[in-house]
Amino acid sequence: MRCRAVAILMVLTMLSPSVMAETSGRDSPDCLDRDIENVLNSIILSPDLCVIIDLGELQSGDVYDVSLSIINDAIDVLFFVGNDIKTYEEGQTYRNQFNPIISTENALGGYDFHWKVPASSNVKTWYMVLDNLAHPGDESQGDQGGDQSQIGVDFDKITDDSYWTPYHDVLALPSNSSTTILSGDELRLDAGTTVVITAWELDGQADVYLQTKTMHDLYVNGGVGQLFIEEMDLQSVSGSNSDAWVVPQELADKELFVVVDNKNNPVGGATGESDIRASVSVEL
Repeated sequence: MRCRAVAILMVLTMLSPSVMAETSGRDSPDCLDRDIENVLNSIILSPDLCVIIDLGELQSGDVYDVSLSIINDAIDVLFFVGNDIKTYEEGQTYRNQFNPIISTENALGGYDFHWKVPASSNVKTWYMVLDNLAHPGDESQGDQGGDQSQIGVDFDKITDDSYWTPYHDVLALPSNSSTTILSGDELRLDAGTTVVITAWELDGQADVYLQTKTMHDLYVNGGVGQLFIEEMDLQSVSGSNSDAWVVPQELADKELFVVVDNKNNPVGGATGESDIRASVSVEL
């Protein structure tokens, strides 16, 4: 997936305009402004510059396919919501203001993920910042400028409503941890229901398991034995992976669990030695 994105980027850069301007000072970076609708080709971003891309007002619960390709030199890709962008624009310390799950510092190469707009009582405007400078508020973390970067950006709403999708988002897990993303009445299903689980790698390798209650209790308690339904084990996900399974009569209306795992248990999957980020969708 990453190789495809970079290859497309190299073709587009021959046609794309360069983003080059002078910064007015170090205390408050003079970023260039763009609307996502106007980012049609790749961007060539000179050192000591930044671009703020207005993603528009995004509706809570909508899911977006985000694809980024950065070649030649690393940059920081930061996502802000609403007035949080002001801390970055005004040269203030912004490290607690950007969304850490979908932002990537020192980004280089290809990044593809599916992101669900977080719940909010009202519609908010989101921004993507492409940062190729030593920002006065970055606390000397992330990219500090350097060479010219070439960046490709795709940001597309996913509109396929063919299935019931109780989960579709990107998540982050520290090493040696796990999280249950679906359980209870959300996964009490009729016999014959097809469950499709898909995972996309963003950072590191995740394991994704579908479990019965007995399996889940054994897994949570660190037991040994069958810890997942054999047909539904997405282990050491690299790039993307998907499995499908049909609910048998004996498990009809029984509680099921979907677990994203970043531990070295059960054996055979990823080691859980580093933090991970991954997108996961569960379709019924």
